[in-house]
Amino acid sequence: MKKFLLCVLLISGAGMLQASILESITFDLSTLHAGSTLSGTFALSNSPMAGDTASTLLSFSDPADYSASPLAATIRIGSGTTLAFTVGFDAIAFTNPSGNMFTKNVDLMSNGMAQCASFPCTASGGFADGSPAAFTATYKIAPAAAAVPEPSYGPIVLAILVLSLIVGRRVVRA
Repeated sequence: MKKFLLCVLLISGAGMLQASILESITFDLSTLHAGSTLSGTFALSNSPMAGDTASTLLSFSDPADYSASPLAATIRIGSGTTLAFTVGFDAIAFTNPSGNMFTKNVDLMSNGMAQCASFPCTASGGFADGSPAAFTATYKIAPAAAAVPEPSYGPIVLAILVLSLIVGRRVVRA
């Protein structure tokens, strides 16, 4: 019974851990197409640290102008210079079919990362298309509104724990 109780407590503790800090990232692609953006949402732990990574799917505001949508991307949290954290990203490649020889195959790279004192964070950073850069622009980090709150299974697991203790005592007495 003690082993069972220990397992239930461990599971209920994990069930009560929820949540993350939801952030959005938005790349300004107006240089390629007026008003065009590439954006996505990523989740960080409640206590982000330098070295953390997060995956996201990025979507174009005008997908008909680009190929390969949605794009998988990795967001990286680093140590900042003036503030505690930087928020950057691994290179992101896509095709701009209507582009010229310099902007047809686009390879976005961080060029002056967004810096944050803490999270959630609102900040801007820079990016460039290739090296040497065909164009440069900015990206923004901002808190993302959660469309649907994450469920917490803690109360359910806690109810099962209490019920199992009550039933367990009755079985032992019988």
